[in-house]
Amino acid sequence: MNHGLNKAKLAIGALALAMATLSHASTTLVGGGATLPAIGYVGTGAETSTQVFPAGAGSLFAVYSAQRGNPTVSYCQTGSGAGKNILAKVAGTSVQTACVKNASGVFVGFGANATGVGRSDLTQPNFAGADSPLTQTDFTNYTSNHTSGFLPTEFPAVAGAISIAMNKTTTKGFVLNDTNTNFSDSQLCLIFSGQATDWGDSRLVSAYTLQSGDTISGPIAVQYRSDGSGTTFSFMNHESTVCSGTPAKHFVTNQAFTSAVALYLPTLPSNWTGSSGNPAVTQAIKATAGSIGYAEMANSKALGIDFAKVNGQDPEANFGGTKFVVSSSNLVYNEVINGADANTGVPVLAAISPAPTTQCIALVEPSSYANPSSGYPIMAVSYLLGNAQGNGTDLANTKALLGAPYNATITGSSSLTQFGTGTGLELLNTGTTITTTTISGCLVN
Repeated sequence: MNHGLNKAKLAIGALALAMATLSHASTTLVGGGATLPAIGYVGTGAETSTQVFPAGAGSLFAVYSAQRGNPTVSYCQTGSGAGKNILAKVAGTSVQTACVKNASGVFVGFGANATGVGRSDLTQPNFAGADSPLTQTDFTNYTSNHTSGFLPTEFPAVAGAISIAMNKTTTKGFVLNDTNTNFSDSQLCLIFSGQATDWGDSRLVSAYTLQSGDTISGPIAVQYRSDGSGTTFSFMNHESTVCSGTPAKHFVTNQAFTSAVALYLPTLPSNWTGSSGNPAVTQAIKATAGSIGYAEMANSKALGIDFAKVNGQDPEANFGGTKFVVSSSNLVYNEVINGADANTGVPVLAAISPAPTTQCIALVEPSSYANPSSGYPIMAVSYLLGNAQGNGTDLANTKALLGAPYNATITGSSSLTQFGTGTGLELLNTGTTITTTTISGCLVN
């Protein structure tokens, strides 16, 4: 027996296995979309960088990548609407196109071939994030631009608090923040419908706790999302539920802010400014005295933006701590957002047409979190979307990534610090309704 030859063969085999493992681990998964959960997904670099790669410490994707054999992840912050379009391969978009705005101010790519990412082989994204669930148009876009029989997958992943961020000082120079400003729902309705245009409006003064002799005044400059935004969808999901409008004038739950407020304001005031993405909105608030806007709490915190309480609840102190419970009765399958009620503006659901035979498109009823009975009241549920087919050699890695929010090893890790009390982000608890096995079974090739 040639022991030397056998040892050589074993050494070569071990080397090949090591190289295969290294190759497996070095592959990058490419996605993007929603900006609301981005800090939770890829870390604090997301408040300033459009494309984050690799994911930063404490984030969901960093903990995923730290598991043996899992690849790094690149995330491009396009906003929910553009993210869904890129996943659907809508004309003019591509996973390969750089993660920058085009001439129209819209993101149309995830930057798969950016420096260090190096995925020039991809013809479709590995995944996308969205806070506004799939609509019938999104679904039709996907099936129209993919091979016959190819379908998207969609499962809820995380929850986020939407803060009312501000940049305003009183006459005596005190900064408005969560220690001295507590807006009621009705006061926010007045501000974002354009009915209250001055900080000193008599209908708003009860929100402020000011020192004796101090006053507040000046025009309110609203900062809003100019892109297709799940944060806008979720904010308006709350506003359309709690604001006492009329059939002729009410908020409309929509991912486009201009459409959401159009019944009140066919033309926006000249001092209202739109920005693309939660990071840009918070940066605009920070740069604009007298401004107010809505943004994910994690972004407000990361940039040091002040924010208000709402109904006595603080988005930092009164959100998170335990996983947000999604009951099985509030989970529906193979349904999509189909516009809004004509009289109230609340979102309407409809069965997908044509209906899939699988249960791989899951949606949390927006009404179930539009106005929670306890805790901070303005929140979003964010989703991770994938491709049931066409995953190629990334299949196993993508299954593991999309299942990460339900992987107890990841969610229970002490390294996962971007979720929980004080972060503005929370993981979900769906009981045994959705598991890693559920999600893995939806990605078939």
